[in-house]
Amino acid sequence: MKFLANIFLKGFLFTLPVMITFGLIYWLFESLEAVFKIPLILLLPEGQYVKGMGVASALVAIFCAGILVQAYVLRHLFAWFDLLLERIPLVKTLYTSTRDLLHFMAGNKNSELQKVVLVTLDSDIRLLGFVTSENVTLGSQKNLLAVYLPKAYQIGGFTVYLPRERCEFLTMNAEQAMQHVLTAHVTRPD
Repeated sequence: MKFLANIFLKGFLFTLPVMITFGLIYWLFESLEAVFKIPLILLLPEGQYVKGMGVASALVAIFCAGILVQAYVLRHLFAWFDLLLERIPLVKTLYTSTRDLLHFMAGNKNSELQKVVLVTLDSDIRLLGFVTSENVTLGSQKNLLAVYLPKAYQIGGFTVYLPRERCEFLTMNAEQAMQHVLTAHVTRPD
């Protein structure tokens, strides 16, 4: 019986990430389809709507929004909208957290956040972190590094200010480091 349970558990651990990934993708496409279906049904002649048009028009709308954001004149409009959202109490927390996380994950290669460091807290305790700012001055302390230390399994963490000698710059890219931190360095067995 234990043998069968072990096989089932291995199968479950293999299929669960696949099911979650494809389930989230399916949910995203179904949500886009549901939202964009309504105006398409109103605009198109009766019987012309085909399932999938909502997703296609959502992708076109997202691409057009990207073009508009690049336009210099509209950049100010989006900046104003950004400031407006940052003034609404509950919306501010959700919007700015999501925006900042997505900007981080998009990975501006020139950003200091792309610098991964190994922070030494004690002689044998180390944490992965991301440099958010270099040459920080706090009181009489100068040339400190501001390092963001994310927590495993959740979005959140701590910003610590450390002297350079407590940090070792790594060649690991930010995406790999974030994956290690957010999953508590849990990897699937080979």
